Amino acid sequence: MIAMIHKTAYILAYDMLRKKGVHDWVERRAGGIIGLPYLSLILVALLTLKDEPSTGHKIVTGILIGWAVVAAWCTSGFQFKTSDWRMEIREELDLRYLYWKKAIAVYYAVVIAVAVAAGIVMPYI
Repeated sequence: MIAMIHKTAYILAYDMLRKKGVHDWVERRAGGIIGLPYLSLILVALLTLKDEPSTGHKIVTGILIGWAVVAAWCTSGFQFKTSDWRMEIREELDLRYLYWKKAIAVYYAVVIAVAVAAGIVMPYI
């Protein structure tokens, strides 16, 4: 499910950039757009580091960075392969466009909410 959300978000970002008339580095820009929420996880983990972190702080930092690394690994796998999966995603978008758009919004909202919550809680751990 998460891989499908990433693939669909990639195609939507790719199509958005193409419609805007951007022709340079479209694939990398689309990959960057879907990677922005995970950058927020890494930034929160790094910006809240203490001189001597506690065990809880180490666990939360490890979870945030691990989640971001796994998501980046998932997205890089399909970005560098051939475009066979793109037709499948476009067909799925033709059938259930609003469903996938809402699923992407909810998923990324959860990622950003976790980053914000961790940013608020981390100084007190």
